[in-house]
Amino acid sequence: MCKPKVSVLVTFYNQEKYVDKALESIVSQKTDFGIKILVGDDGSDDKTVAIVNEWISRYPDIFELFIMERNEEQQTPGFRASGNRLNLLAHVDTDYFTFLDGDDYFSYDLKLQKQVDILEKEENSDCIACGHNMYMQYDDGRRIPVMDIKLNEGKVGAKEYWRDLYFSTDTLLIRSSVIRKLDTVLLKNHFDDIVITFSVIQYGKLYYFPEFWAVYTQTGDGIWTGGNEIENSVRSMMMFDMCLKINPKFTSQSKVRFSHIWKSLMKNRKNIDPDKLKPYSEEAKKKDLTYTYKWIHFSDLGLIERIKLYMMYILVRINKFMTRLSY
Repeated sequence: MCKPKVSVLVTFYNQEKYVDKALESIVSQKTDFGIKILVGDDGSDDKTVAIVNEWISRYPDIFELFIMERNEEQQTPGFRASGNRLNLLAHVDTDYFTFLDGDDYFSYDLKLQKQVDILEKEENSDCIACGHNMYMQYDDGRRIPVMDIKLNEGKVGAKEYWRDLYFSTDTLLIRSSVIRKLDTVLLKNHFDDIVITFSVIQYGKLYYFPEFWAVYTQTGDGIWTGGNEIENSVRSMMMFDMCLKINPKFTSQSKVRFSHIWKSLMKNRKNIDPDKLKPYSEEAKKKDLTYTYKWIHFSDLGLIERIKLYMMYILVRINKFMTRLSY
């Protein structure tokens, strides 16, 4: 067997009907190097683990399974998904790694080979990762590009990317050298799609292929698609706060990227119930996620604090408007 060069970090939670599609799309990759498949299960109570074990029995040399126990004190969905990813990340010992959500799959069998080939070219040593486009697939057969901005193959700088581009984490092949640079204490509970990519781009450019080499299945019951608007907006505001902490020099770009979240919370400010958002409130207070905490407790803010929040909202929206004018 070829020496493993890429680790694919696959996360599952009660996704028994998607396991075979996801894992088949990995083992069918055509490469001149070995692949490791690190599977993280978030305490599934369906047949997910049993199906994964069937794959392990067929390919015992390339699979590793890590199961997270569930308890009543650890039920916040986004926080658990983050923990699942970070747990797998700690077991990466290959040159490169990539993520794959359990209900998604790779749709091109040369995907990993082409990404490794690009990153191993000397002229691309300044690239920390290589990504591509992917389709969102719906039950009615529709396929919609995840990124609808036309972008040619080539390198993308960090600030250019962060302003208005989006490469799903499922599409990124990342150099493992970045792992030791990540602040996993800060990232605990927040190691999600957007924050992962933002953390990675602090250490190099992204190389992009416009081809569609993966599929994002729209199940309607995911962490984001299954949540309500206020909860999702609060979780996104936590990402905004996290990005300010990771690199405040990108504040202007972060305001553009999260402008719609500020707009959503402003619209729903009178309907935010802190009691229903207790885990997020506690996390925001613990990690000093300032704006998240203020929005959650908007009803308790004094007049001065409300005015300050309104002013920040106005600045965010102006920043978005000025960015559009500059295009």
